[in-house]
Amino acid sequence: MAIALLALFAGACQPVLGPTEIEGEWQAYTSAHFSLHVRPGTFAEQSIPTMTAWLEDQYAVSNARLELTYSGRVTGVLYPSADDAGRTFDRSGTGYPETESFKAVCTAPLDDSLLQLLAHEANHVILWVGLGRAGTSLMREGLPSAVVSERFYPVGPSFLYAWTARNASRLPPLAQLANDDAWEGYPQEVAYNASASFLAYLIEAYGPVPLKRLHGATSEAFERRFQEIYGRTLAQAETEWKAFCGI
Repeated sequence: MAIALLALFAGACQPVLGPTEIEGEWQAYTSAHFSLHVRPGTFAEQSIPTMTAWLEDQYAVSNARLELTYSGRVTGVLYPSADDAGRTFDRSGTGYPETESFKAVCTAPLDDSLLQLLAHEANHVILWVGLGRAGTSLMREGLPSAVVSERFYPVGPSFLYAWTARNASRLPPLAQLANDDAWEGYPQEVAYNASASFLAYLIEAYGPVPLKRLHGATSEAFERRFQEIYGRTLAQAETEWKAFCGI
C-alpha cells in the first residue's frame, strides 16, 4: 500500500475541522482514501502503516456492506494525548462528516480498541456522505460500529452479538433507543453497543436496502417507518434480534 509523505504544516483555524484550532507542527501522510495528520515523532506517526491498512480496509468494508459508492477522501487528525486534542479522555474522537474529516486521540498500544475508535470515526464520514443525515442517535452512533470490519480483530458484529448476550439484563427497549430524548440517558456503552448490535443484525438478516430506507427516520416516525419497511413491529424485531444473539 502506497503512503505518501507530505510537508509539515503549522496549525491555525482549520476549515477541515470546522471551528477548531489545530496548533503546532504536524506531519501529513496520504493513502488511496485517507490523509492522516500526526505530530512528528509520536506513537501515531510510528503506527501510520498499520492504521492506514485498518482504515483502507474499513473504507472498502463500509462501502460493500451497505452497498455504497462513496469515493471521497477522509482527513484524520490524530492527537498524541487528550490534553493536546482538548478532550477529557484518551482513546476518544469526533467525526466531522460535513467536511469529511475526524479527529481522534491515538495512544499506545496498537490494539483492537484503537481500531474500533478509528473505524467508528471514519465511518461517520463515509456513512453521512453515502446515506445522508441519520434521523436518530440510534442510527447515527450505532451504524458506524455495526459495520466495523473484523479482518484484523473480532470487534465488529461478532463482538456486538456476544456483548448483547452477556448484557441481556442491561438492554433498553429498542423503542427507547430510537427515542433521542431517552437515548442520551443510558450509559454510553449500553446505548452504543445495543444500537450497533441491533443494526448489525438487521443488515445480516435483511440486507442493507431496508436499513438504508430507515436511516433518515426521526424518533417520532421511527416505529411506524420500521413496520412499513420491515413488515413487523419494532417489538417483534427486538425479540428476533435477542433470539439471534442467544437470549
